[in-house]
Amino acid sequence: MSIFQSGSYANILARHQGSPLLLVFWSLECTHCRDELRMLGELLVQQPELSVVLIATDSPQQRDALASVISDNGLQAAELWVFSEADSPRLRYEVDSHWYGELPRSYLFDAEHRRQALSGALKRATLDEWLAVNNNH
Repeated sequence: MSIFQSGSYANILARHQGSPLLLVFWSLECTHCRDELRMLGELLVQQPELSVVLIATDSPQQRDALASVISDNGLQAAELWVFSEADSPRLRYEVDSHWYGELPRSYLFDAEHRRQALSGALKRATLDEWLAVNNNH
């Protein structure tokens, strides 16, 4: 699990340039995040080539609890990050100046990295539609 700090967002985007990407922010404290993580784990079983980046807004001190949730949901194949400090407004602003901390928060990037921001739990139908458009199925 990598530490998400200033510059990490740009690095993630650069490494995934030219391909669709699902970027998801979550927290141990977020009940809706658990349902979303379960659904994402099922999706990765069906589509292991899908690029998924999970970023916990908790702190590195909670790494063991975070790893347990990731393992319980079968998300070890996802790229895993945790905020360098819990719920950092500075880090949120670096990602999106219109994001005020609501979770879960997801960004769907197409191959040209045009992004669609979504607050609240992702719906499987939304992901299926995005996957169909981005030829990830």
